[in-house]
Amino acid sequence: MKHSQAIALLVALASSAAASQAFAQSAPYPGEDPAKLFGYEIDARETDSTRVAEKALRAVQRARETAEEVRMVFGANRFHFVALKPDIMDMVAPELAKRESDVSRLQAAIESSALFYTAMRSEGVAASDVIGAELADAESGLSSEKRVTIYLAP
Repeated sequence: MKHSQAIALLVALASSAAASQAFAQSAPYPGEDPAKLFGYEIDARETDSTRVAEKALRAVQRARETAEEVRMVFGANRFHFVALKPDIMDMVAPELAKRESDVSRLQAAIESSALFYTAMRSEGVAASDVIGAELADAESGLSSEKRVTIYLAP
């Protein structure tokens, strides 16, 4: 082996060892809470109020616009998961049937966002359960940071 080849081999080995440590440090440990990692709170509850039904209906109606917004969200300080009861789903079902492609688009946007996907995964929620989402500005006032409410089918 020539001297220049030996040096090239040593440089390649040294850089790969340094790179592997950098990758290992950037990945979260298994079992590490993603909420702490990304800096958001999670609130999950089931509810049956009329106000929630109205908000869920509005979220279904805005599914297409919300899908576009989800793609631009880089931070969230709160995720609120609302599991809808069957009687609320009955009220939302006609609108859901009309906007099926919009809701599918929203589900795809949520699934492709690392922030949303991680929050949902930590709560055991599948994107296919999402029927709507509501994004509100966070206290920081940054347009890319939101408070998120996700409405889920039972």
